[in-house]
Amino acid sequence: MDLETGELKNNNPQLGSGDKEDTESLDDQRDSAEDVGLSQNNLAKNPSLGGAGELLDAVAAISSQLEVRAVAQEAAKQIAQFTNADVTAISKWDEEMSVVVLWAEYKRGQGTLSPVPYLPYEIAQYPSTEKVLKTAVPLQIQADDPKADEVERLTMEGLKAKSLLMLPLFAHDQVIGLIEIFETKKPRVFTQDEIANVRVLAKHAGISLDRAVLLAETRQYAAELETLRKASLNLTASLEWENVLFAILESALLLSQDALDAHIFLYDDGKLTFGEALWADGSRGKSFAEPREDGLTYKVAKFGKVISVPNMSKHPLFKDKAEGPSSWKGAIVGLPLRVRDRVVGVMNVAYRKPQEFSEETFRSLGLLADQAALVIANVRLHDVVRQQARTDPLTGLANRRAFDERLDDEIRRSSRYEHLFSLVLMDLDDFKRINDIYGHPTGDQTLQKLSECFSKNVRDTDFIARFGGDEFVMILPETEITHAEKIARKLIQTVEEYPFSWKSEEGALPLTLTIGLACYPSNADTAKGLMAFADKQLYKEKEGKRSN
Repeated sequence: MDLETGELKNNNPQLGSGDKEDTESLDDQRDSAEDVGLSQNNLAKNPSLGGAGELLDAVAAISSQLEVRAVAQEAAKQIAQFTNADVTAISKWDEEMSVVVLWAEYKRGQGTLSPVPYLPYEIAQYPSTEKVLKTAVPLQIQADDPKADEVERLTMEGLKAKSLLMLPLFAHDQVIGLIEIFETKKPRVFTQDEIANVRVLAKHAGISLDRAVLLAETRQYAAELETLRKASLNLTASLEWENVLFAILESALLLSQDALDAHIFLYDDGKLTFGEALWADGSRGKSFAEPREDGLTYKVAKFGKVISVPNMSKHPLFKDKAEGPSSWKGAIVGLPLRVRDRVVGVMNVAYRKPQEFSEETFRSLGLLADQAALVIANVRLHDVVRQQARTDPLTGLANRRAFDERLDDEIRRSSRYEHLFSLVLMDLDDFKRINDIYGHPTGDQTLQKLSECFSKNVRDTDFIARFGGDEFVMILPETEITHAEKIARKLIQTVEEYPFSWKSEEGALPLTLTIGLACYPSNADTAKGLMAFADKQLYKEKEGKRSN
């Protein structure tokens, strides 16, 4: 049951067959005729109540509504008008939570039905109400009756009511709610005949409400399936983290009534990292709070199980946590994003108000979580494959393909913002001799050490790649040629002084580096042109070394 909308959520969304529904409809029509026929004697004794035709009209008006609240509103109106009462209220009894929620209220002479406020109350606080709901026996209370329940009398006093008639609201022999008829102008004692006629209307109101609830459940179930269908399409439409995580959270909010926000944290090697956050107003941003080692998100990740907290302010996971927000409130559910036995992430959905979570909520969010986990695993695999395709397996540096993409990106960026950058092409001198004398394993180790040496001697913003064989290349963003020359000289000196393992041997070969530079856009404004210019400069340097 959604306490705010008054609509039940479906534990078993499958409807009965069409034949069964048609049979029930015919039975209900026969019941209507029999009820009205049985009530004609009562109506004859009480002509002020109107005739059998008016009773049938009232039943028809109630039965014509399809929405839950519309049925309740029409029933309240018809009962109030038929009994000539001052106020009629119809409420839903949520037996599981032991609360009553106002569905509809009608006041004498009211032209239009105003929205009903969200006013749930626990029946344990109102003994007379609890008695009517549990015994299914109508009860009349007079405000001036000293024997009446004190709580009910005080409630009537607050409503300025002098008399109150409470009747159970049935659906298929089960009490589903409460009808309250108030008299505010003068005391009134309802006769058994009057009560009998109200019960006729109440019976058909209960049947109509039950059908409306079933219709609402079916629509909700269909909406959930459609949301999950769209989510499946959206999740598989992209392999980019930003798009995938946003699609997951967008679907989670669509499936969660009264949700405030939804967060995803990715889980790997026992650590959680923030993925994405989406708020009900459509805003995206940082995490509401960092996951705590003993908090809900880490517990969901470590144990791989759903954790729901109906009221954060009273739960030990959130109560008195100095490192968390000062006022935890509302409700939250944490769901593991799990592929087989491996948790790849956690999705949290937070709600504005405390609430109990239904099986339907767990079902729909659980289905989404299963889809999300598979997509996250696929994106991770795609990232690994993409990274492998862009990485040199020997040195761990970017490869030729990754360099070509980065160079194109840097040209576009520098052109847009009118920045310059330098390109550094590096080649090892006589590297073949190291392979020939010391063996290829030593040559491979030398290239690996060189890669470490280069990485340690450049800025984080610089980009370095293995171009092929014993050639390396660097992109130095927003770096003019004079500064690039200083970097080149430093790299040459570092390589010459680096303590490679084979240098300890007698007659060890020296290892030197030749560099060619090019600057965008002064030397060239295309990738091909920059590489050609740098290669030409490198060739000149090598020729100069040979001539010396």
